[in-house]
Amino acid sequence: MFDAEFYRSVLPERVTKECHGRPDSVPVVNLYLANGRTLDLCHIVHLAESWFAVQSFRDAETCDDMDLVFLPYELVTEVTVSLYHPAARRMGFDVRSESALQHTPTALSERPA
Repeated sequence: MFDAEFYRSVLPERVTKECHGRPDSVPVVNLYLANGRTLDLCHIVHLAESWFAVQSFRDAETCDDMDLVFLPYELVTEVTVSLYHPAARRMGFDVRSESALQHTPTALSERPA
C-alpha cells in the first residue's frame, strides 16, 4: 500500500530525479484507483494517518479546473510518473507544493480548543 511516507518523500524525490535529466519536461503523476478512476495530480494537499487529500486536474488538455479529492490510502493501486513535452502538456504535478507534507498532522484530540 502507498502510505503517507510514500507521498511525503518517495514520490517527490522520484519526480525530481526523473525531471533532473529532462528539466524542460512537464511531470505528470497519475493515481490509478481500485474503483476504476484515474486521478491526474496537480499536488498533494494533506496527508493524514489513514487518508490523504489531493488536487487533481479535471481535464488534462486544459489543466484549468481542479477537484479536491479525499482518499483512503488503500484505494490507490498504482502510481505512474510520466514526462511530457511542454507543447503537449502545459501543467503537471507540482513537487514544490510540499509544505503541507513536511509535518505530521496533529490528531484532533491534541489540537487546542
